[in-house]
Amino acid sequence: MKLITCNIWCGIKYEQLEAFLKKQAFDTDIFCFQEVRNGKYHNPNSVSEEIAELFSQLQTILPEFKGYFTEMVPGVGIASFVRNNISVDKIESTQILSAQDLSDLKMPNGDSYYPRMLQSVYLKDKNLTIQNFHGVPGNLKKDTPTRNIQTDNLLKIINSNNDSQILVGDFNLDINTEAVTRLGERMNNLIKGSGFKATRNANYNQFETLPFADYIFTTPEIEVQEFLVLPDEVSDHLPLSLKFNL
Repeated sequence: MKLITCNIWCGIKYEQLEAFLKKQAFDTDIFCFQEVRNGKYHNPNSVSEEIAELFSQLQTILPEFKGYFTEMVPGVGIASFVRNNISVDKIESTQILSAQDLSDLKMPNGDSYYPRMLQSVYLKDKNLTIQNFHGVPGNLKKDTPTRNIQTDNLLKIINSNNDSQILVGDFNLDINTEAVTRLGERMNNLIKGSGFKATRNANYNQFETLPFADYIFTTPEIEVQEFLVLPDEVSDHLPLSLKFNL
């Protein structure tokens, strides 16, 4: 099977994203996306280049896939698209960080960050769960008490699931954080030791000092055939691609 994950920046580089997805859809089974707009966003300061109906447009781009959207706040969230010939048993959305957990953490403009959700896609007859996540930003991607709570709650869910699991997403974490180490003690961190130097690109204004944010973790029984950080600039993040066997 093949999976691609990417923070798609709310569609700001839509033309490049559309071309990339149409090309990759030929042999990809599962797409996991972060920063997906799905209607009117509550933040009046949101960037005008964002595509408000991005989730609907992704469904049009990917007609051979079924899309599943998990809302973080009205108008924005995370989404997974699963090829139609793969049966999905259920989708679960679990809060990892609540508004109260984030009450002391502010954006540069003073606004609060929105709650963080984990989207779990349970594949029927494959004993496999895809976990799609977008972690809280800020604080130079370093360890913080809030990120400790985030990691604790992620590990609770991972450890309570007896399926094979693939945890993907934009974790907003530096590669040398304790949070990444803890996740890597439970699952295989495919970025660590891969030789890839970044999961961000020059569209991100701190690319040179904060090159990592995105990860794929797999439980040990998953056989990795190929792991790549793709060079396509469809966002301010680079897509991650995983080919694997169960």
